[in-house]
Parts: sequence; structure tokens; C-alpha cells
Amino acid sequence: MSSQQGIADSDVLDGLSIRYLKFFGLWSVINEYRTTGKRNGIIKLKLFITLLLSIPYIFSQYLSYFIIEVDLQKATFLNLHSLPALQICSKVLVFWFRIDNVCKLYNLIRKDFLSLPEHKRDGAKCIYMKITKTSNMLCKAAFIVNSSIVALYVMQPGISVDYILHHTGNMAAVKGGRQKIMHGWYPLPIDRSPYYEAIFVYETMLIIWDGILLAVYDSLFYQLLMCLYAQFTVLGFHLSTLKIVASQDPNSRLNDSNSPIYRELYKIIKDHKKLISYANELRSIYNPLVTIILGMGIFVLIIAVFQFLFGGTRSPLFIFRSLLFLVYQGIEVSMFCFGSSSIEKASSDLQFAIYSSDWYKADIKFRKTAQMMMMRARKGVTLTALRMYPVNVETIMSILQFTYSVTALMSRKAEIK
Repeated sequence: MSSQQGIADSDVLDGLSIRYLKFFGLWSVINEYRTTGKRNGIIKLKLFITLLLSIPYIFSQYLSYFIIEVDLQKATFLNLHSLPALQICSKVLVFWFRIDNVCKLYNLIRKDFLSLPEHKRDGAKCIYMKITKTSNMLCKAAFIVNSSIVALYVMQPGISVDYILHHTGNMAAVKGGRQKIMHGWYPLPIDRSPYYEAIFVYETMLIIWDGILLAVYDSLFYQLLMCLYAQFTVLGFHLSTLKIVASQDPNSRLNDSNSPIYRELYKIIKDHKKLISYANELRSIYNPLVTIILGMGIFVLIIAVFQFLFGGTRSPLFIFRSLLFLVYQGIEVSMFCFGSSSIEKASSDLQFAIYSSDWYKADIKFRKTAQMMMMRARKGVTLTALRMYPVNVETIMSILQFTYSVTALMSRKAEIK
């Protein structure tokens, strides 16, 4: 890629917290790639450790269907943790293979991305602060919930080794014996030493690494969405406050192409074209990511609800874990659905922002130029899944309805057996 400037802390949108990206090294990865075009050792190490820890676990769970006895209830049990492991692998790989595009998109995080006149910067700052506050809040919620899940599983392991190896049906019927951290089978005698201890250490490392990185990469990708939303909103503010001020010069004319309002309109059109090109590139990069997040999120929600309702145990710890899984998947899906819906609204609202400007005082040339921009802004920008399905608030309701339907069907089959 062509060299770009690094992003200093003072360049970041007002109020946006990048402390998670800094603490986990991704901020230095982004800045170093922008300036040198090379991936540094941090991202290489993260990719290596993630794949090294996650792939053996994922492979073992799908191999287990051919080795041990599995029914519907146990199958959902084994898949509950393999899907989040697949999620983090997909996020790390998307960032690795599309790092050139992602680092370019990080121009959106700059507060000088748009060409704003000096007297409107205070108004833009208020908009940036309001939107970045929401972004910071959701990223913090993702970290808190994920950290709670990790802490609970590590400090209170409650998965019966005997159930995984020898039983099906109601997991609560298997009492006592050794307990492990994650819902997983391995091609090893995991009920005997030293394999049991080795698996315990391995699962501790896996759940801590993958659990925390899930929240880190959610923040990395979600903040770009919110920055795009903020830039569209500020452009709408700039457009709606476009006013014609009577000149003191009797020789000046409103239809002069060099007049201030024409110069500002041309800058707005250039900024809008730039935003649309960035939005299209972001949608292209995020399409596989959003497809994976929504698809796997649906499966995790179904499994968590099924185990919560039909797992056959009323252990408060088990119920709390299931609820935390539901909360995290709800947060992750909501982050991208609400972010996409916000961008769609902000980008389409530009056509209404034109009505708030002084278009009616301008000449026919100005009106035609503004009308062209209205036509471009008529269709809002949104993320897509599977390259054709728009992702927005309605997607959440569809996911919840689908989760309820599939869970009800699975429960009936479990009862019949």
C-alpha cells in the first residue's frame, strides 16, 4: 500500500476511547502499517497464538461426533464453545488479509476527515462527543461481559468429564467426578492424569485468550462503524447550516461560482463522494465478517437458550453462565445491527438536511447541484450479509424470531427421544 500518515492521539475524534486498541497492541499495528506498509510482530504473534489455541479445540469438537456417543442435547453442549472459537479465528483472519483496507478506513477516525469551516467545529465536536460516548459504552459492556464469562469458567469449572465421555441426555444426572472448564472432548484419555491437568491448563489459556480478543476485535471493527456514522451526521449538520449571508459588496452576486456558499457546497459534495467511497469499501470488507458474526451468533443464541431451558439443571452458576452467553451474543449482534442502521439513517437524512439550508435563496444552478446530491443520498448506506441482505434493527427481530422457532423445534425433538 502507499504510505499514509500515522494517527496521533490528537487526531482522533473527540471523546473516542482507543485505550483497548492501545493496551492490546492493535493501535501500534494500525499506525505502523499505515506508515511502513508492513505487518509488525504483534499482529503476527496474535494470529499465530489464536490459530494455535483455537484450531485443535474446534477440530476436536467436530471429530467427537464420530468417536463418542452424541445426542441432540450433547451436540449443542459440545458446540457452545467451538462457535466463539470460530468467531475469533474469522475476525483475526479478516483483519490479517484485509489490513490494507482496514488501515485506510481508519482515516474515518480522524476529526479532520471532513472539510469543515472553523466556525462549525464546536458544533461538530458536540456531535462527535455524543456518538463516541455511545461507542465507548458498548465496547466497555462487551469487555465487562466477556471478562465475567472468562472469570466464571476459570474460577468455577463445572463441566463433567464423565458426561462428555460416557453419557447423553440430562447432564444434571451425572454428579461428582472431575470437572473441566469448557464443553469439549479431545482424542485423549481426559479423565486420567496427566492428560486431565494438561487439558485444564490448555482450556484456561484458550478461554482467556479467545474471550478477551473477541471483545478487542469487536471494538476495532465497531468503532469504524460508529466513526462512519459520526462523519455522515456531521456532514448533515454542515449541510443543514449552509446559509447565504448578504455581502457588503454591491458588486457581488449570489450566483457567482466563487461565492462562499458555492465553495462550501462544492466541498460538501466532495466530502459526500469520499464518504460514499469509504462506506462502499467498508461494506465490502465487513460483508464476510458480518455474515459470520450473525450466522454464528444465531447458533450460539439457539444453543444457549436450549441449554438454559432444557439442560436439565437448575444450578445457579450454570444458569448465570447461560445468561451471560446470551447477553454477550446480544451485545455483539446489536453493535453491528444498530451501527448499520444508524449509518443508514444518517446517510439518507442528508437529503432532508438540504431543506434546512438556504437553497430557496440561491439561483437555479445551486438548486440543481443540491438536487443532484439529494438523489445520491436518497438510498441510505448499510452493511450487508451474504452480499445482498441489509443489516439493520429489523435484523435483530428476525434473529430473535428464528432463535425462538428453532429452539422450540429442538426441544420437541429432545422430548420425543
